[in-house]
Amino acid sequence: MKPEYKPLKELNDRTLKYKTKVKVIHKSTPQQSSNKPRYQRLLFKDDEGFTMKGALFDSDIEKYAEALECNVEYELLNAMIAAIPPQHASKPNEYSIIINAQEQISLLTIDATALGPQYQALATIPCDPFNTELMDILGVVISVAAPKAIYKSQGIEDSVREIYLTDHSYDHPFTISLWNDVLRTHEEALNSWADSFNVIGVLAVTGRSYKGFTLSSTTSTTIITNLKGEKADALRAWYVH
Repeated sequence: MKPEYKPLKELNDRTLKYKTKVKVIHKSTPQQSSNKPRYQRLLFKDDEGFTMKGALFDSDIEKYAEALECNVEYELLNAMIAAIPPQHASKPNEYSIIINAQEQISLLTIDATALGPQYQALATIPCDPFNTELMDILGVVISVAAPKAIYKSQGIEDSVREIYLTDHSYDHPFTISLWNDVLRTHEEALNSWADSFNVIGVLAVTGRSYKGFTLSSTTSTTIITNLKGEKADALRAWYVH
């Protein structure tokens, strides 16, 4: 008999006993906030296509460094589910799966063809700010804008900085907006990227309406720098010539 898995759309902070099957579709770089524990963000997806955020904290980050891999399916049993505070949520009534040392996690399958970033050519990106699909981008940094502070209601401040990428499929710069924690994590590197025509990978970005259509970082975004390999070398050579 096949196990009865509960879909992510039915899980909330009142759910106590359950079993669900999910794939880790993104895993961010561990980050440190002031006066807060170190954390790492996850994004899970189930067979019905629904997604839910997740998180690891402190020593659990190392514990699950290899035990939770992107594009691998896992069975989760009774993992803690917490409500995301409204100021940090991207939609109403949003929840997060908190993974800690007590969780029961079982490896199910590995999709060997899906391992690693799935880079899209810039010309294939749908220019739809309502498209919430996460995308991986590979491109040459040709310009970096100055950082900006965006002030919202109740004194909340967002930080944003735009980078402009190009690739062989696109005839003008494509804008990617880096927000808040993602921006702060890579702030020191940003000033030097354009000087060397650095090829970077930007993983888990999504469409957003900000001064027109842009791709924007999400809580799962990771930036890969100093890329090597056939695709990166070919893109670098194309741009230089």
